[in-house]
Order: sequence, then C-alpha cells, then structure tokens
Amino acid sequence: MNQPPSPTTGRRPLWPWVVLALGLIWTVAIRVPLVHNAEDHLDSDLAVDGLTLLDATHGHWRWHYPGTPHMGILPVFFSYPQALVFGANPVTLVSGGTAIWALIVVATFGLAWRAFGPSVAAWSIVPLVFSSKGTIWLSGRITGGHLLTLGWHTLALGGLGVCLTRGGWRRAGLLGVWCGLGLYLDAMFAMSIVGIAAAASLEWLTSGRGKSGLILAAAFVAGLLVGILPREVGRWIDPYDAYPAQFSATFEPSAVLGHAELLVDECLPRLLAGSGLRWTTYSVGPRAGRLSVATTFWPSFAILVAFVAAVAWLGFDGIRSAAAPGRAVAISSLFSAAAIVAAFLVNRNIFNSDNYRYLIFLLTPWALGFGLGMDSLVRRGRRWRAGAALAAVLLVAFMSDSTLRWYQFRRYVDPHGIPTRPPRAPWSEVIVSSGRRRPTASPRGLRATGRYTIPPDITHVFGSYWEVYRLSFLSGGRIRGIPNARYPNRFPGWSSGLGPGRGRILILWPAESSPWSSKPAAEVVGERFERLHSARGVAWQPGFATVWVNDGRDPAELERLPVVVP
Repeated sequence: MNQPPSPTTGRRPLWPWVVLALGLIWTVAIRVPLVHNAEDHLDSDLAVDGLTLLDATHGHWRWHYPGTPHMGILPVFFSYPQALVFGANPVTLVSGGTAIWALIVVATFGLAWRAFGPSVAAWSIVPLVFSSKGTIWLSGRITGGHLLTLGWHTLALGGLGVCLTRGGWRRAGLLGVWCGLGLYLDAMFAMSIVGIAAAASLEWLTSGRGKSGLILAAAFVAGLLVGILPREVGRWIDPYDAYPAQFSATFEPSAVLGHAELLVDECLPRLLAGSGLRWTTYSVGPRAGRLSVATTFWPSFAILVAFVAAVAWLGFDGIRSAAAPGRAVAISSLFSAAAIVAAFLVNRNIFNSDNYRYLIFLLTPWALGFGLGMDSLVRRGRRWRAGAALAAVLLVAFMSDSTLRWYQFRRYVDPHGIPTRPPRAPWSEVIVSSGRRRPTASPRGLRATGRYTIPPDITHVFGSYWEVYRLSFLSGGRIRGIPNARYPNRFPGWSSGLGPGRGRILILWPAESSPWSSKPAAEVVGERFERLHSARGVAWQPGFATVWVNDGRDPAELERLPVVVP
C-alpha cells in the first residue's frame, strides 16, 4: 500500500522533478517530426481548428468551434501564442497539441504526487512520456483527439483531492466552476463528473454523512452552473450544429457486441500500443513492401495485459489507501473510465479504429496504476526491482522504436532519425485526376492529368469534405470551402461574397455519386491530400444547388455564377 508523504516531513525530494523535466524534454522532442510536417497530415477537421485560430489572431473570437456547440474554444489558446508570433499556419496550429500533451504529463505528475507520493508520480508519467504512436498522432490534433479534455479531467481529479484534504465550500465551488468549464470544453467531460460524483459520494457515506458534505455538494453544483454558462451562452448566440447526433445511443445486442470487439481488437490496443491485435497481413505501400500485423501482436498484447494489471492495481492498492485523496483519485478515475467505456459500447456512431480517441480517459488509470505497480515492485527487493526496470526498458524501447518506424514510413525522419520534410508542391497546386471510377477502385486506379494551379481570383471552392476546409486554411482564409451535400457544412453563410458578377467558385470534386470520398486521402498509404477527382463531365450541379439553397440563396442565381471546372 502506498502512502503519500506527510506535508510536514521536510523538503520534497529533487529526483522526481528531474524525471519530470527529462520527460517533458522527450515529450516535445518526439513530436518535432510530427509538428514539422504539419501540412502533410492537415485534414479537414484540423483545418477548421486552423481557421478558428486564424480568426482569433485577427481579433474575431468565437464561443465555440464552427458548427460544434458541444466543443468550446479553449484548445485554441494552446496554439494562439505561437500564431501571434509566427502567424496562423499548420506548424503553429499543430504545436498546440504538443503543448496540451505536456500539460497532461505535468497534471498527471501532480495528481499522482498528491494522491500517492513522489515515487509514484515519477513512475506514472512513463507511459505518457513514452506513449504509443496512436496518442502521438492524437497530439497532432487540437480538438479531434480530446486531449485538453483529458488534461482538464486530470486537473479536476487533483482538485477533488484538494477539496478532500483542505475542505471548504469555496474550494468545492471552484471545483464546480472548473467542471462546468470542462463541459463547455467538451461534452465528453460529463464522464469525468460521473467519476468525481461517485468518489465524493462514497467518501461522504464512509465518513459519517455529515452536513458539511451536503454544503460542499451544494457549493459544487452552484459552481458547476456558473462554469457551464459559456457553453449555454454560446449555444444561444450561435446555435448552429453541424453534428446534432454527435452521441446517439443504441442498445441493440449485435451493435454493442460489435463495439466491444472493436474496443478489444483495435481501439484500446491502438490507444495504448499504437497497433491492433488482428492477425492479418496487408500492403503498406511500394516503399515499405508488406508488413505483417503479427509482428506487432505480441508487444501490443503485452501492453494490453499490463494495462489490465495497472487498472487492477489501482483498484486494489489505490482504493485501500488510508488517505482520502488517494482513495478518491483512484475511485474517480476508475468510475470515469468505466463510464467512457460504457458510452463507447452504446454509441451508435462507433465505426472504426479511429474512434479510439473516445477512450482517452483510460490513460489516467493506466498511468496511475502503472506508477503504483512499479513503485510497489521496486520496494520489494532486488529481483523485483530488476524486473520492474526490465519492464520499463521494454516499454520505452517498443514505443520509441514503433514511433521511429512510423515516422520513417511517413518520411518524417531520415534513416538516421533526423527530422525531415518530404518535398511538397505549393498548396495552390493540386493533382487533378480524370476518368470515371468505381466506388471500390483504388486511388492509384485514377489517370492523373497533371497539376492544376488554383487561380488567384478564386473566392470559393466546392468539393470533398476532406479537402475544401484544408484549402481554405492554407489560403489564409482567402478561399471559402464548401463540402458536397452529403457531408455537414461547418460554416453557414459561406455563400456571402458569391453571386452573379461577384466572386468565383472552383469545382474540384463531384458532388454526386462519390462514395469513395468517405476516407481522407492522408489515411490512404502513399497518397497525398491534393489528389482530386475532376468534376468535368460529372453532374455536380444538383449537389451544389442543394448546399446553395440550404444557405438561404435563390436557385435562380446559379446560372449566373462564375464557375471554374478544371
């Protein structure tokens, strides 16, 4: 059982702070290739974050991200200082993800120290500093990875520990405000509140059910209502929601079972180890030849087993802690993790391994349980200490090697591990392919007609959801992007400045019969975002008429619009 040190027992040890400092250095260094190649993995959702950042640098602050009132504007602040100095571009945008991950490392360190002591704190950051390439990829996102929600969640658990240690209705009220802002940040933070409420309730029940607990609960609820005000004000001012069914539950047994299989086989291993557990062989491009998933099965399986052991250790050893903060942190993190897994299983919108980002709260019990387990092992004697050191070395080696190989495959580092950037054409030059194609055809089946340079007088671009916002951001906001009708539009009012004799619109993707556009080009190995399908000879007009009318415009204007089709 681990006991946090008494606050009256001398000075704090220095070595955990050294571990934290070295961990933060590695956290930043391992993400340099990802940030350096930000434009290469800039997809549509990340580009919308970039457009929001661009607006902020021009003094136009939003209440939430465009078309998503369930996601507050807070993540943009982690890219804002860099954008003020160097401009709003892909690199400054993506660098905010690294800053958020550094916050997660620091917050977990502080949480573990307060709950279980300095040694556990030092061990707890190891699986976060040497995290999987799956989490490194998430740290290249600003909103899509839900990373700031995890950081907010970790700090909230620390606030719960402070409330239980020092008491006082003011601290409980401040924790409520923090949690309300968490709901403004991301609706997923509700799972964190579930864990905090469960831990606080159990602590109250086991401590005599005093009236002071009811006073603290009332202060927390009052603070929660205050903290959630920005969310409600934002919804009132800008109620447009491009994703009204962001969470839709299903309790159909076959669907829940399918989600459970996806959770175990793909999503959880991808979150923790970076690779799934399926024994298959697939082609990964002409440069890398063929790669068997079986080569990563056993390391991924071992890390999955270590995760289960860490969660169990947190459950048994953490909850048995004699100190209230330790018990509360263990209970709240486990309840939040259970709630997020339950939501994952019944969420109708779970389709593929990319949904592993919805399991982000599982990283907290993974880190805390790992820290508790390793600290307990090193205290048991020389042999156990050697075993713990070997396990840590294997974890560090596997994570570092898989990340390096991934970077090499994407050509983000050279054979010596030095960050590099593959040559890229300017954003205004796109590869336009011609010819009809079956929905199941490979992107390489298209016949490329060559590069097309977007004319400087283009004001709007209509096409694939995965391209138009990206082009809009890379143009510095000069071009407005409109996705085809089968995908949600994040920017209502996009057609302003476009009309008979005003503006000029470029058609880069067929709006009708485009089932092959269901996956971004960056996820197709060896492809680039700028490979587009020509709309020439395709009946794109009906699809454009739909989005035009949806924006409140007169369909009679369509015949007089200045249109460019490559």
